[in-house]
Amino acid sequence: MSAIPSARILDPSINLSPLPGAGQLNPPDGSHVDVLIIGSGAGGGTLARHQAGSGLKVLVLERGDWLPQEPQNWSAEAVFQQGRYVSADTWHDKHGKAFQPGSHYMVGGATKMYGAAHFRLREADFGELIHHDGISPAWPLAYDVFEPYYQRAEQLFHVHAQQGEDPTEPRRSAPYPHPPIAHEPRMQKLVDDLRAAGLRPFHAPSGVMLDEANLPFSRCRKCNRCDGFPCLVHAKGDADVVGIRPALADQNVSLLTRAQVQRLLIDASGGRITAVELLRDGEPMRFSADVVVVSCGAANSARLLLMSANDRHLAGLANGSGQVGATTCSITALDYP
Repeated sequence: MSAIPSARILDPSINLSPLPGAGQLNPPDGSHVDVLIIGSGAGGGTLARHQAGSGLKVLVLERGDWLPQEPQNWSAEAVFQQGRYVSADTWHDKHGKAFQPGSHYMVGGATKMYGAAHFRLREADFGELIHHDGISPAWPLAYDVFEPYYQRAEQLFHVHAQQGEDPTEPRRSAPYPHPPIAHEPRMQKLVDDLRAAGLRPFHAPSGVMLDEANLPFSRCRKCNRCDGFPCLVHAKGDADVVGIRPALADQNVSLLTRAQVQRLLIDASGGRITAVELLRDGEPMRFSADVVVVSCGAANSARLLLMSANDRHLAGLANGSGQVGATTCSITALDYP
C-alpha cells in the first residue's frame, strides 16, 4: 500500500509581516523613482498598497517612525493623559500663540490612533449646501464618481456593517465586505429599546480584522482599546497594517522613516513638482520622481505647499486661489477612557 503524501506544514512566522529586502528601508540619497509619496497615512499608505505590484518604483517618505508595540499602547493614562504618541512639534496661531496640534507622526499616520470608523460622505455632501454661516459650493465631482473607490477602500480596510440599516446611507454598488460586529449585551439592550421607541439605530461601519464566527483564529479580540488607542495586536484596519506593510512585500516599494520633507522643487516650466528636499535625523537629503504625491494630512500638506513658495509661485504651490490652508479646520472630540 503506497503512503499517502502529507501536506506541507508551515511553521508560524516570527514576523508580523514579510521582511522588506535590503535597501527598501534605506534608499540612497539622490535616488530617482517613478512615484514618490509624502506621508504614509490614509492617503499615502493606501496609494502605496495600490501601486505595489505595478512594476513602478515607489518611495514613501514618512516624517515619523514605526510605532512601538508596547504595553502602553493600551494604557489610557499613557495614551490620553500623558500623550505618549502625540507629536512634539509646536504650532502658532495668527496671533502668535503657541499650541500643540495633536498630530501623530508614525508609519500609518493618524490611522494608528483612529477609531476605525468608515462612514461615507452622503450624496448631498457633494452638492451645494446652505449653512448658517454661508454657502458651501458644490464639488466638481459627484458622489457616483467616488462610489467605486469607497467600495474598494472598504474591502482594503476590512469594514464591517449591515447595508440598509443606516437611514441616511448613500447608494451602494455592493454590500459591506464583512458582517456587522455583534453588540455587547448592554448595547444590544439599548438598541432594542431604541427600536421599540421607533428609532433606527445602526451598526457603525468599523474597519477591524475580526472573525466572530471563528474567534479563536481571529486577529481582533474585541477588546475595549480601539478608539483612540493604537492596536497592540495589529488587528485594526490602519494604513500601516493594510497599506504599507503589504506594499513592502514588493521589492520595488521603499519606505524612508524620520524623513521630514522641507520643500517641493519644480521643473523649469514651473508647472510640475519633480523633486523634494528633506531632513532625516538632521541630515539633508534629496529625491526626485516622475510623480510626487503630497499626502501628509490636511494641515501639513497645506503647510508644505506654502513652504515651497518660489519666484514663480510667491504664495506657495497650487495656491493661485489663495485658499491653501486658509479654511482648514480640526475635528474636536472628547475621549473617555
